[in-house]
Amino acid sequence: MPRWVDISSLANYPGSVVAVSLASMGNDIHVTVRSAIGEIAHTRCTVQPTPGTPGNPAWPGNCTAFVDLTPPN
Repeated sequence: MPRWVDISSLANYPGSVVAVSLASMGNDIHVTVRSAIGEIAHTRCTVQPTPGTPGNPAWPGNCTAFVDLTPPN
C-alpha cells in the first residue's frame, strides 16, 4: 500500500505548492511541483531498492534537492 511521504524539507523546496506531477522512470520517481506564485521545481527520488533498505537511504534522504525549473519572464 503506497503511503504519503513529506519531501517539503528538501533543499530548494519552493513552498506554497498547489500542483504536483509524478513520473516513474526506472528506479526513480520524478516529482515536479508548481507553487502558488508560478515557481516550478523538480526532484528525483530513488525507490528501488526500497527506501530505508541497504543501498538506498530512508525518505527523504533518497531524494535530490529540488532544482528550480521556472521559465524566465
